[in-house]
Amino acid sequence: MALRLLLAAVVSAVLMFLWGFVYWGPVLNMTARLMEPLPADREMDILAPMRAGEMPTGMYVYPGPLVDPRDEAAAAEWERKVEEGPIFHLAYRRSGASPMDPVMFATGLLHNFVVALLAAGLLAMVVHTLPSYASRVGLLMLASLIAAVWTSVGAAIWWAHTARYAAGQMAYELGAGLAMALATAAIVKPPAAAR
Repeated sequence: MALRLLLAAVVSAVLMFLWGFVYWGPVLNMTARLMEPLPADREMDILAPMRAGEMPTGMYVYPGPLVDPRDEAAAAEWERKVEEGPIFHLAYRRSGASPMDPVMFATGLLHNFVVALLAAGLLAMVVHTLPSYASRVGLLMLASLIAAVWTSVGAAIWWAHTARYAAGQMAYELGAGLAMALATAAIVKPPAAAR
């Protein structure tokens, strides 16, 4: 069974990676459909202070996190900023990077492999109760749906991601989940069916 789990994870990881290329890359180009560029006439107004101030790479939020919730004056100021807006969540990388960085792609493939291996392990724990291919695909799609709703809808609620972006993320996650489910359910079978 261990070899089947590894095989399922490898095949799934490759399929998920290819789906990511189709979805985010030049085929469907969902990046351009789900994310907005900075307004061209305001871009340098936003970037110049970041570059000049040598802002370090990090995850930023505005209004910033409340460091000491017991500080009533700071809490009131934070609440005022939240109510006044804007609110943003910014993943910032100070130095540039190649859009075709092989390390980034390898890390993404490894991430897909780990997710697929976890899913294959989950299926292996209950595969004896799921004799049909459709039931195994269904279980893995349910797991994918749970993950997509948890992360993408949660980000829309808590981090102000737009509904369009959250729906687009969910479509990507469910597409990757379907690729993983179809491959894994074909490879990880009940002992009698695996012969």
